Amino acid sequence: MSLETREHSMHWWAVLQVSLVNAAVALMILPLNSTLNRVMINELRLSATLVAVLISLRFITSPTRIWFGRVSDTRPIGGLHRTWYIVIGIVLMAAGLVSAPHVALAIPRLGLPGILLAFLSFGVLGLGVNLTTPLYFALVADQSTETQRPRIVATMFILLGVSSVLASFAIGAAVEPYTEERLVRVFYVIAAVAVLLTALGLIRLERKRGTEGPVLTAVQPENRTRAVRDLLLKNREALRFFVYLLLTFIAVEAQEVILEPYAAQFFQMTPGETTRLTGISGIASLITLALGAVLVNRIGHKPTATIGIGVASIGLLLVMAGGPMGNSTLLTGAVFILGLGAGLLTMTNLALMMNMTDERHAGVFLGAWGFAQAVGVGSGNILGGVLRDLGLLLFGGQLASYFTVFVGEIILLLAAVPVLWKLSPLRFREVNRSRPAPQAAAYPT
Repeated sequence: MSLETREHSMHWWAVLQVSLVNAAVALMILPLNSTLNRVMINELRLSATLVAVLISLRFITSPTRIWFGRVSDTRPIGGLHRTWYIVIGIVLMAAGLVSAPHVALAIPRLGLPGILLAFLSFGVLGLGVNLTTPLYFALVADQSTETQRPRIVATMFILLGVSSVLASFAIGAAVEPYTEERLVRVFYVIAAVAVLLTALGLIRLERKRGTEGPVLTAVQPENRTRAVRDLLLKNREALRFFVYLLLTFIAVEAQEVILEPYAAQFFQMTPGETTRLTGISGIASLITLALGAVLVNRIGHKPTATIGIGVASIGLLLVMAGGPMGNSTLLTGAVFILGLGAGLLTMTNLALMMNMTDERHAGVFLGAWGFAQAVGVGSGNILGGVLRDLGLLLFGGQLASYFTVFVGEIILLLAAVPVLWKLSPLRFREVNRSRPAPQAAAYPT
C-alpha cells in the first residue's frame, strides 16, 4: 500500500508540550544520578559496581524500545499511536521512583532481600523509561520537518536544562542537612511534579492519523522480527551510526555514577554541594544547546559533534587535574566545561537520530537509536563503577581508581571521531528507499 511522504510542520505549542514530557522523564532520573548514587556509595558504603548496576537497570530492558516502537507504529490505542503508551510508561516510572530510596536505604539492614527489592524497584522504573522515551521522539519525527528538528531538539533540551538546573539546586537545598526522611520526601515530590508535567504535555498533543499523517503499515507477527532485522542489519550506515552512538554515550556517561563520590572524597563536598554539580553542568549544557542548533545548520552535524567531543575531553582532563590539589573551584569549572561538550554532543546526536530514519519506520528506527543510547549510557554507568572498583583493587589508591574512569572516557570519545566522519545519512536514506515496502495491510486507525 502506498505511503504518504509529506512532512508536517510542528506548531510551537506542540514543541513546548513534548518538551514538558521530556523534562518529566529526565526529572525522575535526576535524583538517582545526582543524589542517591552518592548516598549509596559514600554514606551507605555500598559497592560502586552494585550502585552502577542498579542505576543502569533501565538500560538492561532497553531492547524493548525497538519492540515498543514497532507496536506503537502499528497498534494505536484509542486512535493514538504514542500518547497512551507514554502514559503507561510514566506511571511505571513514578512507581519505581518513589520506592527507590526506601529500598536503597534498606540494603544495609536487609542484605540480599534488600538488594532484590532494589532490583525490582529500579527495574520497574527502567521499563517505564524504555516505554516512554522513544515514543515522544517518534512524536517529533511524526509531526515535524527535517529542517525543524535541530531547533526542536534544542528547544526540548533548553527547557529540560532549565528544569534540571532548577531541580538540582532545589534538591541540593532540600536534602541539607542530610537526613533519610528528607531524601525520601524529595523523591515523592519529584514524582508528583513529573506526573503533572506529563499530563499537561500530552493534552491534545498527538494528531489522530487520517489523511493528514503518514499511513503506517503493519507486518504480520511472524514477519516482524525479520523486518526489524532487515532494516537495522542490512544497512551499513545504520550499523555505523549504532556503533557511533554506543561510543559517545558510553564515554560521556561513564563518570555519571562516580563523579559525586569523587567530589565527596577529594573535595569534601556535602550531599547538597555534589548534587548542585548537576545544576552547574546543566547550565553549561543550556549554553551549548542554545548555540547547537545554529552550529548544526551552519557547519553541519559532524563538525558540531566533533567540537563537542573536543570540549568534553578537555573537561575530563580538568576534572582529573583538580583531584590531587583538592581544588573545588577547579572541579566546578571542569564540570562546567564537561557540560558544555556533553550538551553540544547530545543535541547533535539527537538531531542525527531523528534524521537517520524514514517516515514508514520512525518508531522502529528511533527505538533502535534509543536502544543504542540506552545501551551506551547503561554500559557507561556500569563501566564507571566497575573501573573505579577495579582500579582500587589494582592500584590500591582511590585517586588512581577514579583516574582510570576518566582516561577511559577520553579514549572512547576520540575513538568515536573517525566513525562519525564515515557516517552518511544520505546513503542511509538511499538504501531504505531502494528497499521495497513490506507487503501488508494498513493497520486501522
